[in-house]
Amino acid sequence: MDILDKYQLKDWWLTTLTKEQREQIAKDYQPLGVCNNVPFLYQDAGHTSPDEGFAKLSLIQVLSCIALTPAKTILIDKLEQEASYEYENSDKNFIDLHLTLGFLIKHHYRLRAEPYHYERAKELCLMQINIAKQAAKKFRYPKKPKELKQLYKITGKKHPYYDEPQILPSHTGYKQLIIILEKEGEIKGALKLAKQALKQGWTDDYEKRIDKLNRKIAKKLAVKAKLIR
Repeated sequence: MDILDKYQLKDWWLTTLTKEQREQIAKDYQPLGVCNNVPFLYQDAGHTSPDEGFAKLSLIQVLSCIALTPAKTILIDKLEQEASYEYENSDKNFIDLHLTLGFLIKHHYRLRAEPYHYERAKELCLMQINIAKQAAKKFRYPKKPKELKQLYKITGKKHPYYDEPQILPSHTGYKQLIIILEKEGEIKGALKLAKQALKQGWTDDYEKRIDKLNRKIAKKLAVKAKLIR
């Protein structure tokens, strides 16, 4: 069972991509510099369970970065399809989904000159924000491998990564949607999101963003008051 079988992608892989496209992607996908006569995609993936972080979505995302056009577009479309399915799934891999949504937000926002991509970027931002609490918990307290649990029983020492709360990374959805709302003149909405992101602990310097938005609101109120007089 290779990694494509593991994530139930083999049928799609064989029927959607051409032989040349599959060969190019398999040849160029060499995680951690793995070299073998058999491409990594086709090597035995063993019987490991899905990881909390890198899983099906992350694999498709990486392959989309490796693939050449038009296979790249095919893979991104597949990634969106799988991300939407995972989003509706009750048993989500929150880190995998969080990272994928961030990637898709950036993809669509780069194409924002077209209305579809602009609106899709906003939709994806909201999807990532909707799972922010759960993703934050997974980032802050990563699942400890069973081997390290055994080590703790032996040494009694806490692990600096698994036993201590971790700093949260940047949150693309919050950051991008706040910028979008600010540009659209929805300052109060942007401020509400910035305060929410700060409260959850995401790392994007939201204090400065909140100060900036508060100044904009105060300036608007001052202008409005001046006009009323």
